[in-house]
Amino acid sequence: MDIEKNQENNYMIPTIFTTGAYLQPMKIQKKDGGEYWVWTVTEFIDDSFKDGKVYNPPEIANTLDDLLQYDDENEES
Repeated sequence: MDIEKNQENNYMIPTIFTTGAYLQPMKIQKKDGGEYWVWTVTEFIDDSFKDGKVYNPPEIANTLDDLLQYDDENEES
């Protein structure tokens, strides 16, 4: 497991690899004040697929619509 230092909070963030992607844990704050942790993709290594076709989504975006963009530029035959 790779460990990356989080400069802002001064703690170590583990990075793991799964088929085609790197993952890091992320804390989610619930409205009731509770919290839980989830794995978050931080980098895609291999192709992703949507409806049986290659689809390589952006890794980051300013809006949900931008993150979910699906147009001819993302398609390969």
